[in-house]
Amino acid sequence: MEDYQVSDDFNIFVISDGTGKTAFSVVQAALLQFELPRVSILRFTNVRNREEIYSIMDMVRVQKDIVVYTIVNEELAETVRIEAVNRSVTALDVLGPLVETLKRRSSRRPRGIPGLFQRSEERVTERLEAIEYALEKSTGFSVSNLEQADIILLTVWYPHRDECILRLAEKGIKCGYVILDPHLPLPTNLEEVVCRASKSLRVGIKMDPIYLSALRSERIKALGLNCLAEKASLEEVQKELDFAQAIYEKLGCSVIDVSQLSSEEIVNLLLGQIKKREEEA
Repeated sequence: MEDYQVSDDFNIFVISDGTGKTAFSVVQAALLQFELPRVSILRFTNVRNREEIYSIMDMVRVQKDIVVYTIVNEELAETVRIEAVNRSVTALDVLGPLVETLKRRSSRRPRGIPGLFQRSEERVTERLEAIEYALEKSTGFSVSNLEQADIILLTVWYPHRDECILRLAEKGIKCGYVILDPHLPLPTNLEEVVCRASKSLRVGIKMDPIYLSALRSERIKALGLNCLAEKASLEEVQKELDFAQAIYEKLGCSVIDVSQLSSEEIVNLLLGQIKKREEEA
């Protein structure tokens, strides 16, 4: 840096084999400490080979511009270091020193896979959005938000339904559902909305009527809602299951039997359906 020209007009080249978000944020944070309106940040992302590095370094002005990089591929990072020395360019490695320290303190080797930070952030965002969807937008009686769902569950009243939906949300899966009950009016545009949600996995839930009757009885007693005892009668349960089955057939959705399955097993079954659908697509 001693040979660099003093100037308020230069470029900062951000080079990354990932998104470059980390290096870009560091550069922005540093620039906020100065009033340098003429300084430009040039961002080069997803760099994968030496030729790309050579081309970028050819644009860097000697003893004027600065290079800041986050490259986890050791061979490419070494290429930047060597080119910077050979061209008399200052290059700052944002991740390298910390990664080297972690290598010395840990028994593990760095994975060297670019873009892991972005993927981690995306997964957190997906989980938060799915949980928000489960808590606020999936009501069971409206189809207004169903097209946002990754899975649309069509089901009779099933005591463990909410637990399954939240378990899916924790995995970043938005699960919308529609309660099917012969005593309640169906949304007038149910068929239209469900068929239009072509990207969503549409699944009907069925189970053994005796099993469902026992589950409902247990839940009604636990909540002290004796006024709902009729909902647990075998006759009422069978009526609802038959009503739901007719709708499944009309909509042409896949159907899974969840009798005797735990919430975790149901979620794994649904995740398997999603994976199968993706593979077929």
